[in-house]
Amino acid sequence: MTETSERVTVRIPQDLLEKLKQIQTDKGTATISDTIREGLERYVEVHLPPPNVRKVVVELSRHDNSRLEQFVRDGNSVSVDDAVRWAVREYIRQRVEAAAPPRAARGLAEAPATGEPPSAP
Repeated sequence: MTETSERVTVRIPQDLLEKLKQIQTDKGTATISDTIREGLERYVEVHLPPPNVRKVVVELSRHDNSRLEQFVRDGNSVSVDDAVRWAVREYIRQRVEAAAPPRAARGLAEAPATGEPPSAP
């Protein structure tokens, strides 16, 4: 299947171009156009997610990001995104349980969540 594309010309400040070139170098992207295209795709993902998904952007320090990447390399999660999703779900579960009245008072007999992170395949 042949993919068509349109040429778009934009003017950007020199300092932004230098930052994009640094990203290109760091990521090993073939061209500056590829780097910009990836950035635009990410921008669209964040601002126009599928209707059933609410995107949340998490900014991490370099140290935390490195630790998270090592966590994934060690086989503790299938991806950084998966590890972050699990962490957010677990955080919400703990906060909701802490704020809720005790189970006996609610008359619920449901099994508690395991609290285990998703494992790599």
